[in-house]
Amino acid sequence: MAARLDLGKVVAGAFLVPWWHRGAFARALAIPVGLFMAYTALAYYVLPAELPWYAGLAATLAYGLLFTLFAVTCHRLVLLDARSVAAEWRPRWTMRETRFLMWVAGFWLIGFMGLLVLLTIVVNAWGAVAGHDSFPLEWAQQAIKIALLYPFARLCLLFPATAVERDPPPDLRWSWQLTRGNGWRLLIVVGALPWLFSLLVDLVYRSEATTFEWLLVGVLAMALFAVEIAAVSLSYRELTA
Repeated sequence: MAARLDLGKVVAGAFLVPWWHRGAFARALAIPVGLFMAYTALAYYVLPAELPWYAGLAATLAYGLLFTLFAVTCHRLVLLDARSVAAEWRPRWTMRETRFLMWVAGFWLIGFMGLLVLLTIVVNAWGAVAGHDSFPLEWAQQAIKIALLYPFARLCLLFPATAVERDPPPDLRWSWQLTRGNGWRLLIVVGALPWLFSLLVDLVYRSEATTFEWLLVGVLAMALFAVEIAAVSLSYRELTA
């Protein structure tokens, strides 16, 4: 029988573990957070709203690289000895980060293509049944994204496993089998928790914020980002114990 994920333990631990090891988290994540803040400031204050396709592609790649450095470090801080991870505070790019980025890119591409295909099917079916072109496109997009979150939740443990260099290297089948019976609990971890955090950030953000306020909101967002990643890490630990 598959192990049952203790959701309360995971959510509580996602907040407590970074707090217990706040010194190690601050040291190890200082540079990735600084780079993220610089990237956001550049995109917000300097770059135009509409970018050429090649500039948009470069910006997306840069975000993926920064996300990988941040996420891999977070996973390792939670799952390995935090002090040892923090001792190597200078960001390094190894094959571990390359594998992680490949998983990120693969999931993004599959999700994007899945959204397009399912949306096309739904729009065509709506036109055939309703007999007119009026279609709640935004609602359909949100519904499909929520539906796609379930398979992502079942496969999300690939990320912490890759970050700690699990041997043998994990694959899709491994994560799917490991998460059997816990899909809806993991859906809360990767879907509901980030959604609640985004609402919290939206509550404290205002459009005419000063630079200081913007920095504080950015730090809060990154802290909550670390909590989200810690929740996935602890789910991995619980199900592989």
